[in-house]
Amino acid sequence: MKNISIIWFSLLFYFCGIELVVLFTQPSLFLDLIFFGVRLLFLIIFLAFLFLKNKISSKIFYLVEGITIYALMTFLYKETAVLNTLIFPKIDGFLSHLDQKIFGFQPSVIFSETFNSWYFSELFYFGYFSYYLLPLAAFLIIYLKIPQKIEEFSFVLIASFLLYYFTFILIPAEGPQFYFPFPENTIETQGIFGNMVKLIQKNGEVPTAAFPSSHVGISWIVIFWLYQNFRKSVKYFIPFVVLLMFSTVYIKAHYFVDVVAGFISAPIVFFLTFKFYKFLNHKLDVRFN
Repeated sequence: MKNISIIWFSLLFYFCGIELVVLFTQPSLFLDLIFFGVRLLFLIIFLAFLFLKNKISSKIFYLVEGITIYALMTFLYKETAVLNTLIFPKIDGFLSHLDQKIFGFQPSVIFSETFNSWYFSELFYFGYFSYYLLPLAAFLIIYLKIPQKIEEFSFVLIASFLLYYFTFILIPAEGPQFYFPFPENTIETQGIFGNMVKLIQKNGEVPTAAFPSSHVGISWIVIFWLYQNFRKSVKYFIPFVVLLMFSTVYIKAHYFVDVVAGFISAPIVFFLTFKFYKFLNHKLDVRFN
């Protein structure tokens, strides 16, 4: 057990929770090849890292392990689109109504229509694209400056993703790009970042994960962790995260209230995942030392 990285315990708890949801709502999913294949993939990756644990330096091991599991999150994200209506119906009507009550219009529709030039389009698509790079930039900084903290950061990052994914199953919403009819749900791309994001969306986006915005939540969690451990790097991240918050509405990935919920939930999720890391770390130290 002591050779198992602590990050895998967060995945174990997540999978146990998901299997219980499926067991009591739609057990036929256990026979689905994709559903089974995702679990098999994680098992294979787990065994591979278990084999490599003592064969390469811990610094490189935890970096590669953390980034690999971060990349695998896309499979669990897409899976929530299958799971997010097993318990409750989607609440997009309620969320769009809140946006309408606050502004008197739909920000996710009007924003891109008002600022529709090439410059604004590329700026906001770049802001959205930066979401995928922020954790990787944090991994690089931690690897170079505080490598002994890589495992902790990996755990907080992955556990935060998992907590948001489970929330998406309990509070299902698909977002403006899926909820609104054509053409209100579309935006024309006008440059390289727009086309890159569209390509990512075409292959990875599914009708799920709108409320709260995990884009916003995860990005702020990265900042909170860096502020706690390597404060001088935070000033370089904040402009991208602020731009991302506007971008998620501009490209119709989220309602305005999703962004607010993502921002409010971020410190709560950070607190829970960090405390959970400390708890597990302490329990494992006591048991194996």
